[in-house]
Amino acid sequence: MTVGDRVTGVLHWLARRSPRAIVIAGWLAFVLGCYPGYLSVDSTLQLYTVRSGAYTDYAPVMTALWSAFEWVFAGPFPMLVLQSGLVLFGLYAIGARVVRPRVAAVVAVTLVLFPPIFAPLAVIWPDPLMAGALLGGLGALLQASPRWKATGLLLFVVACSCRPEVVFALVPLVLLVVTRGAWWRRAGLALAIVIGVSAAARLVDRVLVETDTRLWQEQLMVMDTVGTLRRAKLKNADALERAFTGLPVIVDPPTLKARITAAVDALTWWPLSNGDDRILDPIADDAESAALTADWRHAISAHHRAYYAHRKALAKGLLGLSNVWDPVFDSLGDWDLLAELHHRATSSDWEDNMRVIVRGFAATPLFRPWLYMLLAIAALVVARRSALPRALAVSALAWELAMFVFAPGTDYRFSHWLVVAACASVAWLVAARVTSPPDAAS
Repeated sequence: MTVGDRVTGVLHWLARRSPRAIVIAGWLAFVLGCYPGYLSVDSTLQLYTVRSGAYTDYAPVMTALWSAFEWVFAGPFPMLVLQSGLVLFGLYAIGARVVRPRVAAVVAVTLVLFPPIFAPLAVIWPDPLMAGALLGGLGALLQASPRWKATGLLLFVVACSCRPEVVFALVPLVLLVVTRGAWWRRAGLALAIVIGVSAAARLVDRVLVETDTRLWQEQLMVMDTVGTLRRAKLKNADALERAFTGLPVIVDPPTLKARITAAVDALTWWPLSNGDDRILDPIADDAESAALTADWRHAISAHHRAYYAHRKALAKGLLGLSNVWDPVFDSLGDWDLLAELHHRATSSDWEDNMRVIVRGFAATPLFRPWLYMLLAIAALVVARRSALPRALAVSALAWELAMFVFAPGTDYRFSHWLVVAACASVAWLVAARVTSPPDAAS
């Protein structure tokens, strides 16, 4: 059988299947490719929180959802099903507004199985759940039913709990569904909805959180402070020590100077506050939290050029413009760390083959976020009269620009929404041009 015969057979099979059957088949293919879900150290620690019930400030709504699923099916699998299902069905619901349902189903499945989207979506992280909540929320808000619209707003609350910075990406999506009135009324209502959603997320977080680890603050401010001071090239050890006033520094001033001035960049917070080579302990109380905020503000205001250079270097790393680039995480978890949780998974042949495919793609520019930033810009230009693809392109760019300021590192997962939204925008533009519109479907 030739390749052409196989393609023809696949097309005939798709033509005989309903859109829902196509989506479910794609969903199964995705899940089998990474069952029961990949777990990083962050994911494993969150599973400990799920089992203990002592919620921290690490994506508390996500932890609550995971805890509820634990009553039905233990481990990461339910979260894998949730975040992949939200992305897949969200893409389908959005695409069905642009093209015929069967075409929307095929495109949605293709996007979810596309390795640059698949890779972070296979890991239990707040970032892929955020992408799923955004797509699922938008798909629900585009429906006529008030219940679906309420569901969409709830999903946006989940997205804001995963990453507070997502409010920048929310505005163009909400503007898409606010269609009545003058532009300034629409803009005002959209902003009010986004502010309300964000406030609701913060309120739910405060209700759920029992232990405030100040993780978001520490990830951002420790990295920014050290990175700024490194680029400011301060030569006085005492001046460097004063830059960390009130913080739990565990090294003497000469060692602190040697550590800070040893390299040009500080693009991740972890080795600065963890491990044997750390320079300070994690923030432990409100006094240290306030001191970190004050030191961070002083560092970036006193050395604003160094701060700009530091963030510019981080933005380059975030876009995949650095030489050191490892965008794929595909571990089923550290067995020693997972031993107390009684979770031990091994991969199937299907998963092993999927890993080979994903890592093959990772060696190409297709895993470099700069490519998707260019795609989003191109989609924005082409989609001037196509509201839905345009909104996705603007959301993608707004998110990545926010990450240039708020990203706590250069991990590929922080650009996941850029990749998903840019691909979806381009896919719907192309599909709409080569197929008939949804109202022409037979």
